[in-house]
Amino acid sequence: MIHFDKTGFSRSSHLTRTMNWRQSWRWDEVTAFGFDFAPSLFPDPWFGDVMEGRWFFAVTGESGPEHIYFDQTWLDIDHLPPVLLQNMPGLDLDEVRQGLIAAAGGFHNYEGEGRWIGWQRTKTPKRARRSNSAKPAKRKSPAK
Repeated sequence: MIHFDKTGFSRSSHLTRTMNWRQSWRWDEVTAFGFDFAPSLFPDPWFGDVMEGRWFFAVTGESGPEHIYFDQTWLDIDHLPPVLLQNMPGLDLDEVRQGLIAAAGGFHNYEGEGRWIGWQRTKTPKRARRSNSAKPAKRKSPAK
């Protein structure tokens, strides 16, 4: 399950609770949002290797960038939560729909593999550092 509110988003599952994994992120920690269609981590016992469609958030974690994946059925692109849309200005729904179209090709659509990023945080410009090149001239010591 995934939940959105004005502060950010949370995920909850038996696995995340059991493993004591982080379950909540603030909006300012989110760096990207999109859809991923890739081989499943574990083969299906009846069908073998299959493809899997997943939504994802890229976030700034405690140890660096992380990707938080969740099942394709947990969001409906035509009914996205308003708070998600408010916190991702300029979200390119057409880009994300391309991923959903690839996933609709079925779990053996290996040629459809890809990642579609619908929103990415624009990086803020780095502040200019002050140059140390303007060092004071060394004074010659007076002759003895």
